[in-house]
Amino acid sequence: MLDLPSKKQDDDDACLFLHVLTGRFRCLRLPVLHDHIIIGAFDGLLVLGDRDQPPNFARVFNPLTDDMLYFAASFHKPLANIVSTAVTGGSHSRLVLWGYGMVIWADPTSDEFTEEDIGKSIIRMGTFQDNVYAVDLRSRVFKFVPPAEQRNGGAVVLIAQVPLDVHVYSDEEEDNIGLYVHLVESAGELLPIYHLGRALKVFRVDVERKSLEEVKSLGGCHALFLAPRGVGKSLSDPNPPKPFLPRPVASVAMKRKQRTSAAATAATEVDADEPSQALLPLDDYSGDVCAALTARYGRSASAQHRHLLATAAAIGSILADDGHSLTAESYLPAVVSALRAAGPSDPAAASALASLLVILIPHISSLPPASASESASSLADFLASPDASKLPTGTVRSVVKSLGHLALLLEAAADCGAVAAPLEALLAASVDQRAKVRRCAQESVEKLFAYLERSGCGKKASSAAVDLFEKHISSVRSLAKLDADASEAKETEAVHMLGAMAVLVPHLSKKARNTVFSGARRLLSARFSPLTRHVLRLMEALLKHLKVENVESELENFISLLLAYLPYDEKKPDDTIIAALQLMRSCLAKLAGHSKLWTKALPSAFEAVSGYLILDRKCSEDIAKLLIECIYSHVDQSILLTNESQPDAGDSSDGAAVKSICLSINKRLKKCPAPPLPDNVLKIVLALFLKLGECSYIFMKDILLTLSRLGTKIHKEPHLKKVEECIGAAIVAMGPDKIHSLLPISFDEDWFTCSNTWLVPILNKYVYGASLQHFLEYIVPLAKSLRDASSRAKKPRKCKELQAWSDQLWNLLPAFCRYPSDVYQNFGSLSKLLVEMLKCDRCLYKSACKGLQQLIDGTRRLTSSDQDVEIPAEISALFTSLEANNLSCVSLQRCSKKDARKSMKVLASHSVDLLCTFADEFLDSSEKRAHLKDALRSLAQLSGSANICNLFLSLVKRFGLEDTPLEPENLECQTNEVDGKEEESSDATAEINNKRSLLMELISTLAEAANEDALDLFFGFIKSSLLNNIKSCDSRALFALSIILKEHHGYSLTQLDEIMMLLHGIKPDSNNAVLEGQLVCYKYLLVHMIKVNEESTSKKAFLILNELILALKSKKENRRIAYDVLLAISTSLRSSESNNGDSDLQRLFTMVMGYLSSPSPHIVSGAIAALSLLIYNDANFCMEVPNLIPSVLVLLQNKAIEIIKASLGFVKVLVTSLHPEKLLSLQADIMTGILPWSSFTKHHFKGKVVLILEILIRKCGFDAVNLVTPEKYKEFVRDVEEGREGNHNPADGAEPEANDPEHPTPKRRKWGDSNAEPGQEETPKKEFFVKGDRKPHFGGARNHNDKASGGKGDRTHFRPKSNAQSGNSQNYRGSKSQGRDTRPRNGVFKRTPNRGTRQSAHSPRFKKARTAAT
Repeated sequence: MLDLPSKKQDDDDACLFLHVLTGRFRCLRLPVLHDHIIIGAFDGLLVLGDRDQPPNFARVFNPLTDDMLYFAASFHKPLANIVSTAVTGGSHSRLVLWGYGMVIWADPTSDEFTEEDIGKSIIRMGTFQDNVYAVDLRSRVFKFVPPAEQRNGGAVVLIAQVPLDVHVYSDEEEDNIGLYVHLVESAGELLPIYHLGRALKVFRVDVERKSLEEVKSLGGCHALFLAPRGVGKSLSDPNPPKPFLPRPVASVAMKRKQRTSAAATAATEVDADEPSQALLPLDDYSGDVCAALTARYGRSASAQHRHLLATAAAIGSILADDGHSLTAESYLPAVVSALRAAGPSDPAAASALASLLVILIPHISSLPPASASESASSLADFLASPDASKLPTGTVRSVVKSLGHLALLLEAAADCGAVAAPLEALLAASVDQRAKVRRCAQESVEKLFAYLERSGCGKKASSAAVDLFEKHISSVRSLAKLDADASEAKETEAVHMLGAMAVLVPHLSKKARNTVFSGARRLLSARFSPLTRHVLRLMEALLKHLKVENVESELENFISLLLAYLPYDEKKPDDTIIAALQLMRSCLAKLAGHSKLWTKALPSAFEAVSGYLILDRKCSEDIAKLLIECIYSHVDQSILLTNESQPDAGDSSDGAAVKSICLSINKRLKKCPAPPLPDNVLKIVLALFLKLGECSYIFMKDILLTLSRLGTKIHKEPHLKKVEECIGAAIVAMGPDKIHSLLPISFDEDWFTCSNTWLVPILNKYVYGASLQHFLEYIVPLAKSLRDASSRAKKPRKCKELQAWSDQLWNLLPAFCRYPSDVYQNFGSLSKLLVEMLKCDRCLYKSACKGLQQLIDGTRRLTSSDQDVEIPAEISALFTSLEANNLSCVSLQRCSKKDARKSMKVLASHSVDLLCTFADEFLDSSEKRAHLKDALRSLAQLSGSANICNLFLSLVKRFGLEDTPLEPENLECQTNEVDGKEEESSDATAEINNKRSLLMELISTLAEAANEDALDLFFGFIKSSLLNNIKSCDSRALFALSIILKEHHGYSLTQLDEIMMLLHGIKPDSNNAVLEGQLVCYKYLLVHMIKVNEESTSKKAFLILNELILALKSKKENRRIAYDVLLAISTSLRSSESNNGDSDLQRLFTMVMGYLSSPSPHIVSGAIAALSLLIYNDANFCMEVPNLIPSVLVLLQNKAIEIIKASLGFVKVLVTSLHPEKLLSLQADIMTGILPWSSFTKHHFKGKVVLILEILIRKCGFDAVNLVTPEKYKEFVRDVEEGREGNHNPADGAEPEANDPEHPTPKRRKWGDSNAEPGQEETPKKEFFVKGDRKPHFGGARNHNDKASGGKGDRTHFRPKSNAQSGNSQNYRGSKSQGRDTRPRNGVFKRTPNRGTRQSAHSPRFKKARTAAT
């Protein structure tokens, strides 16, 4: 494994490996490394430890086969202390570790590591002939002696050392810095190697003489590969063509780079380690196999390829002599015959023949039955021979793969016996000790079983698989009679057999599945063994295909075995516990409806795995999820509810099971030493409360009391929140009345103390579907008693505390008004309480208003058809720690729509009186007014429009406003009088206007529920106020009118003429609130008209749009309001519920574009500013509007300065907002439009062009921009690019013009007046910003010495730039400090350092404009 970056940069699991024998690299995905720590590596195996906190169980992992060897022992020493690792295979697998003078070892089944303090400076370990050897710095070699072979000595025995006359190690420690020691096996010998600098000493271990002999040469066919960390590997060529001299590493690398791609491809295909091979192009060579092989491998220098070609040529020559064609079908019998003849006695020939066979087989689509049967039988006999196990893994794997292909060509339907021998051989290979052979055989067997099942031979194939299964099962049962070596070998075979059977389960017959299930069940025990994990996997596969009727009794016995395995034990891997629990859940799901076994199994499972729930490990979370799934699957609340009223409700089988589960959980909670409580236990408690519902009062009382006791000890918010969720779930399930019976909130009048007040905030959040009667009879008296006690308390602190407790209880009213279950029984009493709370001087009116609104809206929601979705989703959102949807409350489930409609009638019967009461408080108290609005709105919807009219008329009469016209009148005769009327200044008039304003505010609250008659009444009152030019009422009148227009678009269109004339007659002057109200009314009208899209309203729509455009060109505050209104219009049209939302928005764009043809530059620039804002809000949509962009770009040819500025701003917004892909199609038109203005430095045109070019170059690239640039501007664009890359100002070229003494620059006006037109107060500043824009630098400078003599806008302090820059004098900018950027007349920024001052650190770059229009 190499610590080098993989080519798969986006794959965190990718690891790079080097196959030293072939020099090939291979990238493997190893997600298993996320959960493990790499302790060490040895001979291609990785020694891993669990990443979880101790105990860290040991693992040995093969990255090429994904096989994992699990050790029951855990690392009890710090992992950082482990220096060297070694692993032995064969019949005695053993892991040996060394670190700092300590050697430890363990077998896979060992309970713990055995350790021994050897006190030796061992620095490297290795294996040789299944033994572990170690070497130290003093040139000594030690052998690890297994425990069974130890006599009087220890675990490490000295077997050899360097003669005294050979000096390798220096006694001086500093002389050995950089010394590396290697231990390598080469050509059947063990070689210790010492490497210091360029010196290299190689020794051979002589075990008999117990000495080390120095080696001077390895021969011509051997090479050693060494790494600085002591990793070594020996390579040897079994058939070297000739001796060769060592060459430098560089030359070897160059030779590898010069190999042809054909040779590399050939090496990939012939290598049996690769799972797939590319087919030979036989069609290109008329089916000639030999010619195709020669074309592919002829240029390869590999000995394997040369042997392959020689074999193919020899067989081809024989076939040609016999008159056969050189096709794959002709080669097959000859290759099979030659393979059997070669056998294990000639491994090289067998390897070449097997490679040739696996290349030929995919090209054979059919064979004569006799030929196919004969070839398959021959290969099966070859694999069944005892000597086949001596062949290399690649050879056997190729034969297995070829046999699997051949077996699919047999006619199984006609002759099932022809498949018997191949099937038996493949089944035997599927349990082979070699992982690659085993995996290939299992893939072939799976395909063969599917073929046989289709051919009608499935039963015979299943019988053969069962025979193999029973053979290995019987051998595993007799392990006690065997010695340790044989026992381990049999267990390994059984493991492979279980893996093979798991693959075949889908293709087995019913009888075979039942047999395998019965046999595998007996292999599971209460202790962990090497077979446990594989048995669980096999049983999981079987359960997916078994029918419960056939194995019901077997399943019950199997569940008992699983329960026996579940109890906590450190030696049991976590994944096996999870797998066993998953199997138990699957078994119980199978038995659902057939047996009540869950009532016994589930409580036992809770008790067994409760120890895992308190662990801080990943398995704890998985176990908790599985237990919660079991609760939701098997605990039936309806069955428990039927027995709820009975005294023995908990004694039924279901009740007893739930009771036992709750006892186990409560016992685990009580054992928690201190907060925080285990999260996984709390999740289960939460799920149980919500699942049991009202029954939780019977079964979970003790758990609730335990939580309340432990919760008082928790002070950290995250941990406390989870406990509060559990108690909140209990409130939702039981109801607050039963909660208070267990945890009463009581007040001790003698001591002025209140118990369980911590429960009040939880009730406020989690009360749903409660009883109003409980609030009235329990909470209200308690709150009143606390209030009374606060007046009797002598200490101010105690008085304040009692008052706070009382307020908290009163504030529970909105919570009890969330979907109460007894509205129509108790609302009469509640309404009296609401009036009492409303008139209270303290803040109780807030709870009264919120509670009434919650009650009305919630009851109305219960009558709707969406209540089954909305309300459960609302409750589910309360419990974030539980991944559950559509949780419900039992009391809400019992509330029918009939009861909800009855409650609505009761609410409506009290609504008129409450509406009058709340309206009086609304008008009389300014403090309560904001909180009363929502309640009034809800009451108005219940009361009806007639009652609203009566209420409003009575209030008008009460305020003495009877003379106000309350019906809409024609405005034609009154519009001329609007500007002439003035407001009276007397106190009486001010009071009347104040009352009028209050009624306007009330109208805005009631307008949503009004019908046409009430709307006429309201509109007449609003109209009279606006016509009388009552300035103090205008803003509220317009706000009330906007609510009418928003909620009643049909009415607004019928009164469109009057509303337009009314709005048009309003002159906002300097009142921004009036202007905002006016524009908001215009917004709703324009949206309605665009959606209706009638010809009769189009003219008025343009009038409204004209007002918006004019507002965009007015002063700063007005522009801001106009921008917001225009954006709101765009958003409303885009989010329209109708299907023509896009067309409505496109219609708005088209209307704005109509103003581009106006003769007034002021209007045109305003329209461009509006378009800039709209495309900035939705840049992609502008591409869908026909002719939008060309219509604006053509305006760059206009002569009006205001239009040019707005157009350049539009282009800047366009290039900033659009994606580069869309800009590519527009950049030619953009460049054509903006580049002519690059020579105009006045009005910042050149700076704007440079800024646009910089954005284009950054997004599209310089080459793309330069491609569409006209020839005369290419140099300018190139300067912009150079300035952008080198921080150079591309507009500096205009500097000499500004400094020309013959053309002095005239004095410049203040920037705010530089572009002002007649009738306009000032040139508007930009109001919406493009990301990354900075403030623009303005022309003009003011001498800092005159700073105190005038303000910033004093024009007398401005002077010509030519004078300011002459004589290398100091330059200043406006009222800014010294050393800032200065700007000459031509608009070019220039950095001018000041004498005696610090130079500014600002970058001399052009600044983006602040609006789209300028």
